Amino acid sequence: MLDYRAWIAAALLLLAGAGAYVYWLYRPKATYTARSLTAPHSNTKSLHVDGCQEDFITSPGELIEPLTIPGAPLDQFTKAYGDPAEHAKDGTSTWKQEAFVLTSTPSPAEAINISVNGRHVVETLDGVELGLDSFGRIFSKMQDKKVEIHERLLKDDKNWTIIVTLYSACGHKFRSEYTRSLPRDPETDREITQLPPSPGLDPNVLRSDVFMNKVAYDYTMVPSNSSNESKEGQPSEHD
Repeated sequence: MLDYRAWIAAALLLLAGAGAYVYWLYRPKATYTARSLTAPHSNTKSLHVDGCQEDFITSPGELIEPLTIPGAPLDQFTKAYGDPAEHAKDGTSTWKQEAFVLTSTPSPAEAINISVNGRHVVETLDGVELGLDSFGRIFSKMQDKKVEIHERLLKDDKNWTIIVTLYSACGHKFRSEYTRSLPRDPETDREITQLPPSPGLDPNVLRSDVFMNKVAYDYTMVPSNSSNESKEGQPSEHD
């Protein structure tokens, strides 16, 4: 039988163990605060694009495009991007930057197209990050901003193409189009099926779910035949 000294020693060991557990449970813990990518910075600056309704607030390191509008004089493009790498007889000009290729087409089909080079990210004036944002993310961003957005699906013998359209953040005089094509195959054809019939909805509407996790790389800015002072006009051309 253990004497009283052994019992005392055992009790002390139990108390020490309990104290260590309590300290570990309630010890001060390290904490951190995640940095918000959308938090305002003290060194933000204003970006002015001739022809846009308002200036844009940008942060250091952001690559915001385009810096011109469709139909702008060639010297505005040259000022922003230098001499074009290609200049066709019809007036179409192409600028090849490290992160993207920009193409400007003249009247009557005025447009600016930006196609992002692989592994680069280019933010449009709308706040969409080409090369990073999926089409599902584009819908989410526009919903948060309460921006009306439209979509349509086109097909030919080789591809399915989604076109997502909205009024440009430059103003209602312009609309933005985000596009992506997928090769046609039996699996993709099965995923792009007609929506179930519903009262008041076009029975020919197709599901675009297969595109929602696909990243957008191509952007086009075109005139919308509207005005900044009116909500009338066509943010999209679906007919």
